[in-house]
Amino acid sequence: MLRAHECSVTCSAFPTRSYRCVVPRLSRKRQCVVRATLNTTVKQLKSIIDPQPKVSDFSDANFPVDLEGRTLHLGCKRGEVANRILSVGSMDRALIIADQLQGAEPGAPLFQHLSGRGFLTITGLYDGTPVSVITTMMGMPNMDFVVREARAVVDGQMAIIRLGTCGALRPPAQLGSLLVASPGAVCIRRDPDAWTYSDGRPHYTLSATVPADQQLRDLLVSASAEQLGPDLVIQGLNATADSFYSSQGRTGAHFEDYNDALIEQLLDNNKHLMSLEMETFHLLDLARCSRG
Repeated sequence: MLRAHECSVTCSAFPTRSYRCVVPRLSRKRQCVVRATLNTTVKQLKSIIDPQPKVSDFSDANFPVDLEGRTLHLGCKRGEVANRILSVGSMDRALIIADQLQGAEPGAPLFQHLSGRGFLTITGLYDGTPVSVITTMMGMPNMDFVVREARAVVDGQMAIIRLGTCGALRPPAQLGSLLVASPGAVCIRRDPDAWTYSDGRPHYTLSATVPADQQLRDLLVSASAEQLGPDLVIQGLNATADSFYSSQGRTGAHFEDYNDALIEQLLDNNKHLMSLEMETFHLLDLARCSRG
């Protein structure tokens, strides 16, 4: 069984389009690590990611792995990913969260693996419980890589929570709020056929709601309210867009996206809609489709 949920720190407010982001301040040590990471050359990164060439086994094109059993994109094998996973968008955020983890034994380092596709996996213990932090970066395709390939190397029940940034669509959500997608998520998709045929069909479609796991939702809301205070924890429906620009109502002069009224239409038709981002719908969709 795969349980999934999402919580996001509000970094922008729609439709006013304010993009100020409030993030935890890095310690001096962490700032040095991040700065070193950003300044690392491509050649150095390659030596970290793939010190020696690996031979892949493509006998099963449905799910290719290398000879060590490592998945193609995430690059992890059995024993390296925990049943409890925090999905984050950026490497910086993964490093901040990893400061809360301990090694499997006193003094032991955390497990860390950066795949050739840029997915960072960090595994350790939190209060004695194994936890993995995995960077999913941006968008539903990357979420698909992470969930499917983590499922392939983990035995038993899994729980995945996405911790990322999002846009706030209406009050009471505001900058700095923690938004929990308690009802679940819908998906906004750009329909290319609307440009191809010009027959009046909508340029954007909205899916039905995919629900979140109720037990995980209740635990998440309770723990968040205890840590942050109930006033900062806002529950509402999430919308996952298939792009950052057109499907989220951002307008510009370079493309004809027909999206000037998209956000207003979404709010008018969905009174519980609260947040907007690019990954959660697919995470919840995979969780409901999981065969265990």
